[in-house]
Amino acid sequence: MSEIIPEKYHDLLLSIGTYAQKLGLRAWVVGGAVRDFYLGYDTVDIDLTFDGNQESVANFCVKMWGGVKRKFSKFGIYKVNLDNGLHLDLARLRKETYAFPGALPEVTFTKEVKEDLFRRDFTVNAWALSILPDTFGKSVDPYGAQKDINAGLIRVLHERSFFDDPTRMLRGLRFAGRFGWKAAPKTKQLFLEADREQALVLISRERFSQEFLKVLAEEKIKAVFDYLIQFDLLKFAWPSLRWHDGLEKLSTPEERLGLLTCSLGDIGAEFLHSMHPQRDLSTLITGAWKVEQERICPLARLTDFQLRILRIFFPGLPPQALEPCVLKGQDLKDLGVYGRNIAQLLLKVRRAQWEGKISTREEALKLIGY
Repeated sequence: MSEIIPEKYHDLLLSIGTYAQKLGLRAWVVGGAVRDFYLGYDTVDIDLTFDGNQESVANFCVKMWGGVKRKFSKFGIYKVNLDNGLHLDLARLRKETYAFPGALPEVTFTKEVKEDLFRRDFTVNAWALSILPDTFGKSVDPYGAQKDINAGLIRVLHERSFFDDPTRMLRGLRFAGRFGWKAAPKTKQLFLEADREQALVLISRERFSQEFLKVLAEEKIKAVFDYLIQFDLLKFAWPSLRWHDGLEKLSTPEERLGLLTCSLGDIGAEFLHSMHPQRDLSTLITGAWKVEQERICPLARLTDFQLRILRIFFPGLPPQALEPCVLKGQDLKDLGVYGRNIAQLLLKVRRAQWEGKISTREEALKLIGY
C-alpha cells in the first residue's frame, strides 16, 4: 500500500518516521491527508499521529525544514507551519468522550491507532498509513475508508456522532459538495434526526463560525450551499442569509464573508460580528459594508480586498463610483465654504460620482456652482 503516499511527500514523511522510530515511537499519517493522497489530490495539510509524546518530532521538523511550531496543550497537538508551505498537525493517539451533546471532547491518550481512528468524523477520514521505515505506507483501515471512498459514501462511525459534534453536519455537506458523495442510508437517517433536533444549536457560535468559514472556502461553493438550503441549515449562520451568485466569482472565504455581509443590507454588521472575524478582517469588511449602505463614492481609497467585494456586489457601477471623491473638504474651505455647507456639498458630489455623472474635480466644481 506504500504507493498511496505520493512521491513528493516520501522523503519528508520517511524522515519524520525514521526520527520517530529512533525515539521509540510508532507514527502514522492519518485522516484527510490519506483520503486526498488516495484520490490523487494535492494537499498542504498533513495530520500525523504518534503513540507517545511527539514534541521532539515537532522540534525535529522545524530544525530540518524551517518553520514555526505552536502548541495546543488542551488536546496535546503541535501545529508546525513549514517554510516549504506544508502545514503539519502532530498529535498523540487519543480517545475522546463528550460530557454532553455539543461539548468539546474530553481527551485521554491511547496506544491503539484503531481507537484513535474511531473518534473521527467519517469512515473516509478514519484511515492511517504508517510512516516508519520498515512499514512505510502500510495501511490501517479498520472501518472501511477505502471501500467507502470507492463507493462515494459518507458514513459516520457511531450513532451519536452528529450529536457529539454537530459541526460534522456541516462537514458532511462540504464533502458531499466537494466530492459528489452521498450519505450512506443509516448516516442520512442519523443526519435527518440531528437536523430535526436542531443539533447545531448545541455548539458555541465560535465553533459554528469556524466551520462555516470552511464552507466558504470550498471550491464548489454552490453545491455546498444547495445542500445547506435543502436541509435548512443556513438559518444557523443567519436567519435571512441567502445564496448570492457572486460567491462563485470570489475565491477566498474572507471575500465571500464580505459579500454575504453586504448582501444582508442594514443587518450585515450584526451578522459579521456574530461570525467573530479577526479585527483586521472585520475592519476591512465593515469598510466595504459601509460603502454598500451609503451608496456614495468613498472619501478615501478602498483596498483591493474591498474593491473585489464591491465590484462583484455592484456589477453595473461606473468605474469612478468606487474611486475616492474627486473633491476634498479642504478644496471647499479654500473656496470659502464653511460649516455644514461643506458636508452638504461633498454629499452632492459623492452621490453624483457614484452615479457616474462626474469623474473630475472640474466637473465636481461645476456641479456645485464654483
